[in-house]
Amino acid sequence: MKHRPFIMLLMILSIVLMSGCWDRAELQDLDIVSAIGIDEGSDDVENRYQVTVQIVNEGQISGATQTGQAGMSPVTTYSATGSTISEAIRKIAPMAPQDLFFPHVQLMVIGEKMARNEGIQDLFDLIERDSQFRTLFPILIVRDHTAKTLLQITTPLESIPSTKIVGGLESSKKVWGEYASTRADQVIQQLNGEQANITGVVINGNPEEGNNLTNIQRITPEADVEIKGLAIFKKGKLKEWLEEDTARGATWINNELTETIVNLDCEKDKKGLAVDIMRSNAKIKSEIKNKKPVIHLTIRTEGHISEVHCPVDLSKHKTIEKLEKQLEKEIKEEVMLAIEAAKEQKADIFRFGETINRKDPKLWKKIEGKWSDEIFPETEVNVNIKAFIRRSGLRTKSYIK
Repeated sequence: MKHRPFIMLLMILSIVLMSGCWDRAELQDLDIVSAIGIDEGSDDVENRYQVTVQIVNEGQISGATQTGQAGMSPVTTYSATGSTISEAIRKIAPMAPQDLFFPHVQLMVIGEKMARNEGIQDLFDLIERDSQFRTLFPILIVRDHTAKTLLQITTPLESIPSTKIVGGLESSKKVWGEYASTRADQVIQQLNGEQANITGVVINGNPEEGNNLTNIQRITPEADVEIKGLAIFKKGKLKEWLEEDTARGATWINNELTETIVNLDCEKDKKGLAVDIMRSNAKIKSEIKNKKPVIHLTIRTEGHISEVHCPVDLSKHKTIEKLEKQLEKEIKEEVMLAIEAAKEQKADIFRFGETINRKDPKLWKKIEGKWSDEIFPETEVNVNIKAFIRRSGLRTKSYIK
């Protein structure tokens, strides 16, 4: 009897410790959502949003094609409309055979029409509140098509379309450098400042053919997806697209560029020499002159010669210096293109205002309300580029004469 209290305490502790899996869910009882698409619904308030989910067919991915399921798609999409995103998702739930599972969402895509007309300011409240969602997946804007259409495109090389798109985004960021990968948490932070820039994705070819498995059975698919364009947002709405050099200029400024290729003129050959940029670092400072803010942007970049199509002797120091000056000029032109585009749209996507706030909080309080529309477009921005070519490769003298 004297051990009875100890036994009771031990039993209570055992119950507490064994209750850790009370809400567990088995994999076979879940439908894993790999991507979410949001489009504009109808004018009816009850159908304000159209939400599409891309669900992974685990049987196909795990090799179940050997058990008689050949020819099935590796993913399935379901769509529904609702006055809120939560309502639309709940309407989708009865369509799916199992419970929808969101922690493994890889991607969110938003239709361009939705981004332009309604804006994206209110689209992220759900994923911030619901513990099922993680805010580390990238956000993309679907150009000229709906998010639903994009999520229905079958993709070669990667069986899960969302994996292919995310892989293309990371590859574009790492190799070419024009477009950055903007995560959901970063977009939310940008929208709090009323300006944002989000990378775009396009459908090349025939979307209807892309919705067939035959699309991935061809050497050249009828439809494919490509990362392209940088969308400028102001007050939650899409205002303009930045392309190619202008988009890369924005990436230089935002310190998001990792690697890229810059082509330089070589003797009489236009774009006859390629410089492989290996690293870049941008610093933004501000000062107050005559009670007006002035922005100082310094970009330091390093690279090496990767290809030459003209007779040039890279063993000479003067040649390298000349190429470095030319590289600085090319980068500055791209940066200025991006700055002018942002000023034209009156959208401070480079967060210059934050540097002014840190420099002079009192001044910032006075100008914050009119910064984007009045002051930013007229603000002086001084750009200083420092470029260094570190290596010329194994060959210093071109065999071209």
